[in-house]
Amino acid sequence: MSEKIDLTDYEIATRKIIMYPNLSVTGRLFGGQMLSWIDEAVAMIAMQKTKTKNIVTKKISEVVFDSPGLIGDVLEIWCKPAHLGKTSIAMDCTVTVWRSNDETQLKICSCSIIFVVIDENGKPKIWNK
Repeated sequence: MSEKIDLTDYEIATRKIIMYPNLSVTGRLFGGQMLSWIDEAVAMIAMQKTKTKNIVTKKISEVVFDSPGLIGDVLEIWCKPAHLGKTSIAMDCTVTVWRSNDETQLKICSCSIIFVVIDENGKPKIWNK
């Protein structure tokens, strides 16, 4: 049995089923695919929080992969606001998978992402919290 994953205050950003096109040559979830899913899913929650679609990714913290994603696993991306700046929002993210053969939830990775709200010229813009 795996250790309980604390997702207090997190909200689900998306769920994906890991399928063959998502795998690396080792038969595990390709890290680049995961980063793309994280960036997209967490950005959508950041857009809801900032009430604008005009955001860009400023920084993704170090991502350390704790467990692999395997074919058929149900991947969940969870996030929560960590810091609200004048022109930015930092989001904490945790990625888990449900192992289909034994219903075990495992943490794959966690990271923080900073998004910046921009104006029509691509410059940082103050947003209302």
